[in-house]
Amino acid sequence: MKLLSRILAGRWLSILMLSLLAVSQASYAGISASTVFPASDSSYGCYRIPATVTLPNGNVLAFAEGRPSGCPDFGNIQIVMRVSMDSGTTWGPMSVVASNGTLEAGNASPVVDTQDPNYPNGRVFLFYNTGNNTETNIRNGNGLRELWYITSTDGGVTWSSPTNITSQTASMGASPYNNPADWRALAMGPGHALQLPDGRIVVAGTYSSGPPQTNYADYNSYAFYTTDHGATFQIGGNTGYPGTNESQVAQLSTGAVMMNSRNQSGLTKSRLVSTSTDEAVTFSYAQPNPTLIDPICEGSILNITWNGKPYLIFSNPASTTSRDHLTMRGSKDDGNSWPFSLLITAYSSAYSDLTQVDANDIGIIYEDGSNGIRFMKVPVSTVITSP
Repeated sequence: MKLLSRILAGRWLSILMLSLLAVSQASYAGISASTVFPASDSSYGCYRIPATVTLPNGNVLAFAEGRPSGCPDFGNIQIVMRVSMDSGTTWGPMSVVASNGTLEAGNASPVVDTQDPNYPNGRVFLFYNTGNNTETNIRNGNGLRELWYITSTDGGVTWSSPTNITSQTASMGASPYNNPADWRALAMGPGHALQLPDGRIVVAGTYSSGPPQTNYADYNSYAFYTTDHGATFQIGGNTGYPGTNESQVAQLSTGAVMMNSRNQSGLTKSRLVSTSTDEAVTFSYAQPNPTLIDPICEGSILNITWNGKPYLIFSNPASTTSRDHLTMRGSKDDGNSWPFSLLITAYSSAYSDLTQVDANDIGIIYEDGSNGIRFMKVPVSTVITSP
C-alpha cells in the first residue's frame, strides 16, 4: 500500500508540476496571453514569423506565415491574418492575405499610414517578399526574391491587388532586373515598419550581395522609404556592418531613426544598432550593443509615448546560447541604456513583434515554443517601472 501511495503521489505531483508549467508558460509575466496561431493545425503544419500593428480605431491585426508542409523556411508559404477588437483578448477568424501560388510569400512587415489625406481613417500597408528558391540557393545565384505590398482601407477586411516594387526598393542581380550590384537574398523586416511624423514610411530589410561569404559577410541590412504614400519608393542607407540581418526601425526623441539588427555572423552575441539623422537616407556604421544580448534571432524595437514622454521598447530572446528567456526591455534615453526589463517567458521562445495597443499598454506577439504564436497586452508600467 505504501508503494502504491508513493506511485500515486508521484503521479499527482507530476500532473501538478505539468499544470504549473503550463500556467507559467502562459503567463510568466503575471499577465495572461492569448493564442493567436497554434503551433500547427489541420490547415498548416506550422505557423511562424509573427507581426502586428494597431489601427487608429484600436483594433489589432496579427500576421504570421502559414506553412502547410511544416516549418521549413521555403515552400508553400502564405501570410495569414487575424483581427482582435478587444486589444488581443480574443481573435476573429483567420484569412489568407498574401500568397505566391505554391511558393513562398513571407516576412510580413505592416504599417498604418495615418497621414494620407485621401484616407482619413488610415490605410494599412503590408510589405512582404516572395521567393522561388531556398535562401541558400538564391545566395548562390539560383532563384529570385521580390518585394511587394498590399493595402487595406477597411481595417484588413479586404486587400488590394499586390504591387511589385522590387525595381524601386532593391538592386537585384537576377533576371529581369540584372542590376550590377547583384543583390540576391532579399527579405523584409520581419515585423512592423515605421511612419515618421512628416508621413514618410520607412521599411527595414536585408539583402545579400554577390557570392556567399564566410560568416555571412555578404549580408547587410538597409532601409527603403516612400514620401508619397506608396506612389514611389527609394532605396535608403545600410548599416555597413557585414552580417546584419532581420532588422526593424524606430524613431528616437531627437527625430533620428534607429535600426536594430540581428547579427547573423554570430561573432558577437548581441544586437547591432545604427542610426540615421536624415530619415533613413543614410545610416551610421552599426555597433554591437552589449546589453541587448541575442542568440542570433529576430527582435523587435518600438518607439512609444507614455505619459507625455518618449520611450523605446525592445523584445528578443535574452540569451547568448539559445532561443528562450523572451524579454521586453525599456529605455528612456534613446537606447543609450536599457535599465528596465520584463521576462515574458523563460521557456522556448523566438521571434516577436511589438505594437502600442493604447495609451498605457504594449502588445507583444511572440513565438512561444509548442504553444504556438501568442499575444500579450502588457501595461507600460510593468516595463518602465521608474518613469
